[in-house]
Amino acid sequence: MDWVEKELRVAALTGACTGVAVMLPWALEGSMSWLALLLIPAFCGALAGLLVGVIAVGGGRYALWSNRVWPARSHRSWRHRFATCTAAAVTLVTAAALCWLAVTAGEISNDTDEFPPWWIAQAAVTASGYLFAYLLAPATACTARTQERLGEV
Repeated sequence: MDWVEKELRVAALTGACTGVAVMLPWALEGSMSWLALLLIPAFCGALAGLLVGVIAVGGGRYALWSNRVWPARSHRSWRHRFATCTAAAVTLVTAAALCWLAVTAGEISNDTDEFPPWWIAQAAVTASGYLFAYLLAPATACTARTQERLGEV
């Protein structure tokens, strides 16, 4: 299984678990059946997770391209670059989507000192995207360059 399949599976599983966790309070109070809790939110969350996973794969492909142009010095720096590119792509797209949702819902106002809850969701998406991308980073064929051979191609 390559890194794309792993990334998409982890994203779908994370989305499904998030969908169930969001709906858990309604299920516990009895206004929603347990079957509906397992099917509807898990399915919708898995679809949203797959969309985020596709965006993460795009960021990962950009990281692979950048490694051909500018090889990483070590495996650790490669993993950080891969995670940064992936998390940046996910953050940009999900931030735009969350801003659009907040504006259309009319939740943006300047007269309140309340911390917007969608910022917490954005921070969670960014942190989990970085962590999962760091752990799932593929191995590269490029070797680390030494200091004396830095200028050579």
